[in-house]
Amino acid sequence: MQAKIHFLHKDGKELPSSLKKQHIDFGKITIRYYQESPILFVGLATEKRELEAVKHLAANIRRAAVKEGFIGLDLPLDQFQASDEEIGAFFEGWYLAGYQFNKYKKNSTNMKVELNYHPDYQPLDQLGKTVAEAVATARDLCNEPARVLTPSHYADRLVQMFRATKVEVKIFSGEELQKHFPATNRVGEGSAHSPRVAILTLANGGSQSIGLVGKGVTFDTGGISLKTGSDIVDMKMDMGGSAAVVGAVKLAADLDLPVNVTAILPLTENIPGSRAYLPSDVIVYKDGTTVEVGNTDAEGRLILADGLLYAQSIGADVIIDIATLTGSIGNALGLKVAGIFCNQSLSIETCQEISRKSGDSIWPMPLVDDYASLLASPTADLKNVGKSPYGGAVIAAEFLKHFISPKHKWYHIDMANTVTPFEENGYYSKGAAGFGVRLLAELIKQEEGI
Repeated sequence: MQAKIHFLHKDGKELPSSLKKQHIDFGKITIRYYQESPILFVGLATEKRELEAVKHLAANIRRAAVKEGFIGLDLPLDQFQASDEEIGAFFEGWYLAGYQFNKYKKNSTNMKVELNYHPDYQPLDQLGKTVAEAVATARDLCNEPARVLTPSHYADRLVQMFRATKVEVKIFSGEELQKHFPATNRVGEGSAHSPRVAILTLANGGSQSIGLVGKGVTFDTGGISLKTGSDIVDMKMDMGGSAAVVGAVKLAADLDLPVNVTAILPLTENIPGSRAYLPSDVIVYKDGTTVEVGNTDAEGRLILADGLLYAQSIGADVIIDIATLTGSIGNALGLKVAGIFCNQSLSIETCQEISRKSGDSIWPMPLVDDYASLLASPTADLKNVGKSPYGGAVIAAEFLKHFISPKHKWYHIDMANTVTPFEENGYYSKGAAGFGVRLLAELIKQEEGI
């Protein structure tokens, strides 16, 4: 059945007699039938219309249409009275809400609903769809079972994904990986599935070189320092940072952004086994830095350091790493906002604007150089865990900063608390959130002045 949308604004004009004033409240969806023809009345009355609210509004309209069994909606975007940015957000939310990971389900809900609108809006529709597809790529990767998305399968999947694009893919394995990425190799030695490192390169005319490093632990048991949680199924998403990077590179390529981006993705499993790395092991990095392993469950920072060093070795001017790194970041910021660290000035206002545009919320976190002393080791140059139970996210950031030359601009994003949705509503469903794809794209555009 085809239905129509009718938007209700603050003035309440043309409000049908069957509706009341509260039906004009922003986000309120009311379905009425007139001579068997359905109309979705959508309230838009609000003092301020945030982009994220528009995305969730579109998602909720789609969910309402699916629930009622509508196969199509007539969308009067001129009646929406919105800017191009807001209309683009509407389409983005619409397509994000259509995401399903039903690969392993016998039965699933059909989320398909066609939108009919004036063709002038088609470019905005395509933009929203492209963004949503990039986010879906990250969601798909995170939602796969760990036994499916092993490091080698992950690498093969990236080769296939970017085969017909401008993105070049190189995969490190074996002796070459051991040489350039010693920590990644060491972390993965306990698993039957050997590690890989994927390098994705998009050379598309940017003014500078941007390096992206994403943590790709395809399953994290904690290693010998075994996790004690009763349910660690979501540890299959400990590669959420790498998935965000993959989605961001795909988005940059699909939008043909004039940027030079190189992504470094250390892919490994952290599993106890006869050859697993141990507390007290010393890892020697490519630059000669030695790190004593104090806890094998702090493996993310170890493999990120590999990636940071490699990004600098190939001449990256700006380096951004993203990882499901510490539980401490959730203690600080809750389950909706990721922490972002930067070795140069980063204002709250900048973070708010990036969050507004992307929908991925971030908040600036401090780098406290005095905390670096907490990483002191009697055996090596530093340890991979701090001596204090407090400030774990900051201490982890200080560990990573050790591997960054001051001449490079560096961002570190700790997204451990956001890899799954804060709430399963709007365009978020159960499973992976796809966090970081849009965030990284906005950071890249900001750095290039796009």
